Amino acid sequence: MKSIGILGVGQAGGNIAEIASTMGFQTALINTNQRDGAVNTKVEKKYFVPGYNGAGQDRSVGLRAVHEHYRELIDFVKKSFKNVKLLLVAFSTDGGTGSGMSPLLIDILLDQLPGMNIGAIAVVPERNVLAGNRINAAECIEQISKIEGISSVFLVDNDQMRKVNPQSSKQQVYLQSNHQVMEAISHVLEVTQKSSFYGNFDETDLMNILNTRGVTLISSAPVTDAKTTAEVAESIQRSWASSIFCPVDTVGVIRAGLIYEGPETVTKLINVPSIFEGIGEPLELFEGTYITEGDPTITTILAGLSFPRRRLQSLEESLEKNKERLQYLVKKEHAERYESSVSWASNLKAKPPERKSSGVTSKLSKYQK
Repeated sequence: MKSIGILGVGQAGGNIAEIASTMGFQTALINTNQRDGAVNTKVEKKYFVPGYNGAGQDRSVGLRAVHEHYRELIDFVKKSFKNVKLLLVAFSTDGGTGSGMSPLLIDILLDQLPGMNIGAIAVVPERNVLAGNRINAAECIEQISKIEGISSVFLVDNDQMRKVNPQSSKQQVYLQSNHQVMEAISHVLEVTQKSSFYGNFDETDLMNILNTRGVTLISSAPVTDAKTTAEVAESIQRSWASSIFCPVDTVGVIRAGLIYEGPETVTKLINVPSIFEGIGEPLELFEGTYITEGDPTITTILAGLSFPRRRLQSLEESLEKNKERLQYLVKKEHAERYESSVSWASNLKAKPPERKSSGVTSKLSKYQK
């Protein structure tokens, strides 16, 4: 049984939980719309908030659902996950249910589940989403960043997948992103079960890293063609920029993991100071070396990173540029009126002739000569 659980909230979170289920993770999902969650057939444990039929991209609806049903939600999570050391709440930041429910739900669970560390898998939308989605994402990420006791926050960046596959449909981007984040987490968990004469990366090491507050990134770099220390370092740094997670744009890593898998000859090219030269050496580094006959690969885990301001500001830039227009549209919704210039013509409408009953005798007299 894996020591990390995945709780999907909303449709995007449920889809991530679906993939996690196929990989052997303990999973559960929460949604305000039963039809959304019905497609996640691999997730056995589901809670659909009663009285709701989706959130319609309105974060306040998701927030209200937690306010009204937090007791049932706490009880559901407690029953759904057993012997889990880290619970990752997965959701999209730009929708209604996941974005609205997750920050408050995480904050409440931190108080109610003291023996369990809680982090997040938060999906950041592409840059071309509309204003409402950008507003949701900005509000949600700000709230997540202010939760005091939260563990690792994985910011899954759909823009990264779009760069690699510009012609893919939205559904393909979402599916590939979801698979890659769960494959990355599953891989480092699998490494903790391996043994090595040269230094093990065990589960305690992994949990020490993942329980760090802040943004976390996992990436793997093939170093088959590297011939020098500098080339190895460059390959690793490129993997940070091209991973499925938001790119690193600040200096400062609190804890990190460095896992080497491959022939022994390449190990002499691994130089820690050169690897972390651009972002600063971590406070703690946990290493594992596993000698194999396969292609050499170095997997790194960076934890305690700052929230990527450049990437998040890219979501907000168009809002700032269109501030007056957006404010006008909101005002217009409530003030819109149309005054007709031909109201005087309402009396000109054709009316049926008035029929008055005067009796047959009267009619006969009227036509008598």
